[in-house]
Amino acid sequence: MSKLNTRVWTNKNLTLHTKLKVYQACVLSTLLYGSETWTTYTRQEHRLNAFHLRCLRKIMGHTWEDKVTNNDVLCKARSTSIYAMLSERRLRWLGHVSRMDKGRIPKDLLYGQLECGTRSTGRPQLRFKDLCKRDLLSAHMDINTWEDIVVDRPSWRHEVKQGIDRAEQDRREQQDLKRQRRKESSSSSKEDTIHVCTDCAKDCHSRIGLYSHRRRCSKVTERNPSSAQTDGGQ
Repeated sequence: MSKLNTRVWTNKNLTLHTKLKVYQACVLSTLLYGSETWTTYTRQEHRLNAFHLRCLRKIMGHTWEDKVTNNDVLCKARSTSIYAMLSERRLRWLGHVSRMDKGRIPKDLLYGQLECGTRSTGRPQLRFKDLCKRDLLSAHMDINTWEDIVVDRPSWRHEVKQGIDRAEQDRREQQDLKRQRRKESSSSSKEDTIHVCTDCAKDCHSRIGLYSHRRRCSKVTERNPSSAQTDGGQ
């Protein structure tokens, strides 16, 4: 990413469309190489998605001071989150493996079961099957009938594409809803505050802040009563 900074990302002679195409061809293809078989935990997907959004913001020239949301960045770049990319790649690979002939190593590993052995104490590690099941559920696909659709490759690709688009839309709506709730909670907490100075009507954020302010405010009031109202307006 940094090697193309001067030549591509900060080059004013290139359009945003061209920069995004270079990013997709050079950066994303390298970042997600072989991701069809990855068994990623949520924390790892969060880090990948954070890097993806950071790269898009750098390409577009957005900083944290612009206060542009992640959904707005993805919409402007006409891109999806890393979560959607990983899910789509896994489900497409799942279709390839399911259509393989019996006796192929990938299919035997996917459908095979251990005949003997004991499980170690504690929570079992995440399996590729678990991720595929999670991806199917998030894409609103039936986990009991998906093998009937996967036989027809074009139909399977179409169902996966539609399901991932719905899952991505649901994820963005949830993020917008959480952001709206945070704003409402922040505004309501400011309206319902009880830490107000009785001398100058200054609104403090906490009880300890009100205590510290009143010590200073009382001294100012004793020295110059007319400055109490001015101090509260600062």
